[in-house]
Amino acid sequence: MGAILGIGMSHYPGFLYPDREMAMRVKQVITSPKVPERLKDPDNWPAPMRAEWSDDEGAAFAARHRAAFLAGVRKARAAIDAFGPDYVVIFGDDQYENFREDIIPPFCIFLQDEFRTQPFMRGRAGKPQPNVWGEPTDRVVVTRGEPMAAKALATALLDAGFDMAYAYRMLHHEGLGHAFVNTLLYLDYDRTGWDYPVVPIQVNAYGRNIIRNRGAAGSLFSTEEREFDPPAPSPRRCFDLGRAIARIAREGTKRVVLIGSSSWSHAFLTAKNGWVYPDVDTDRRRFAELKAGDYLAWRDLQLAQIEDAGENEILNWLPLAGAMHEVQQKPVYCEFMESYLMNSCKCVAIFPPAGAGNA
Repeated sequence: MGAILGIGMSHYPGFLYPDREMAMRVKQVITSPKVPERLKDPDNWPAPMRAEWSDDEGAAFAARHRAAFLAGVRKARAAIDAFGPDYVVIFGDDQYENFREDIIPPFCIFLQDEFRTQPFMRGRAGKPQPNVWGEPTDRVVVTRGEPMAAKALATALLDAGFDMAYAYRMLHHEGLGHAFVNTLLYLDYDRTGWDYPVVPIQVNAYGRNIIRNRGAAGSLFSTEEREFDPPAPSPRRCFDLGRAIARIAREGTKRVVLIGSSSWSHAFLTAKNGWVYPDVDTDRRRFAELKAGDYLAWRDLQLAQIEDAGENEILNWLPLAGAMHEVQQKPVYCEFMESYLMNSCKCVAIFPPAGAGNA
């Protein structure tokens, strides 16, 4: 019988950059003509956001936010090393990177031997940007794939009734998209090395905003009013995908890590907050449900609720929640990193197999 370790974490791009650069997203967003004038002035922000901004434009808070996240990520990495996986599945979104106008699959699994990625070449504004490790901007990150396991998984999912798309090569983007490669960069934040093979599974988490935004906050700076796209896969379908993958893994012989990678509410997706700060209150509710192991509350969310809260990327966590429901694994570590200023709240969670002990 196979064994599964569940990990939830963020791939927030801000952690790639030094602390003083981490609040650049809000600085960019408030220059949009679509943002209400009053929210362009920090004096009109919610009190917790003003406290995070302080008198240094968020630099001190950024250091604290990073430290809290890294404490969780280091625990997650230790759990992965102790588990000793045969391969690692990552659920991540695509933001107009590999999938564009020619095709947007609800889900896609990649069947490749190797991924070669230059994660620092496309920073903010699409230009190379210095990173927190001081590594060359043209660094190539080489990640092993597990094509045989990926092919077997795609086959089993198709047999189980999931019309799973698959790809033997990238379409528009060389290497892994940011959701996947950032996850790996953070799990190897201390640069001790990463050699576990990876099976990336793309989730169309952006749904109605994927082409409309053309990546992240694109629609806020467009001079045209772009129509919404067709929707993302439903929370229930994402949840059921995770359940199916857990059954397939459990019936096999391999040790598999399942990672749901994303922050939750994103400021630039939260229209009701003028796209300036995320829906922190809703994120708190999601966290309470997750920590309690109330995975069905996540399954029963509606896309309209998710979009209203700017929580589109929580769809990357829903297959993880479905898998943990299927194998009845509860989090032994589950921490919430709240922020109004840094675009999103973050969470790190560890769901070990029965008998694996506490983190």
